[in-house]
Amino acid sequence: MDEHRLSPLPREPPAQAPRRGIFFLVFALDCNEIGDTSLEVRFEDKKLEKLCMDEREMRKKRADIADRLRLRINALKTAQTVGELSTHDPLGGWHSLSANLDGLWSGKLSANYRLLVRPDDSAEPRDAVTVTVIEISNHYDR
Repeated sequence: MDEHRLSPLPREPPAQAPRRGIFFLVFALDCNEIGDTSLEVRFEDKKLEKLCMDEREMRKKRADIADRLRLRINALKTAQTVGELSTHDPLGGWHSLSANLDGLWSGKLSANYRLLVRPDDSAEPRDAVTVTVIEISNHYDR
């Protein structure tokens, strides 16, 4: 019976073991250049940046869309390219716009409101790795 017992786990990893862990993964996700792992998100102005990035400001000024705004911003931060947004965040309804808003992409915040972003650094908008958040717009006022 004793021969089937598991040996206790060592308290420290062996010295020759390669260093692996979540720290290195998180470090890799923080950087962004062409080909890296996530979109670089910029904002048209400081007021919009504060609204989108500060949870307290978001709840205070736009409580009606705060939860979905946070989800859309997180989708922007974690997607690799603009074209991946529609599959990465399917409930966001991400799509490219046309007519007078040609070149912009839109993510759904509510029945009326959309988050408008502009892909910045690529000839093909679907391949862009940098976006600028333009505005939160009322879909039916346009």
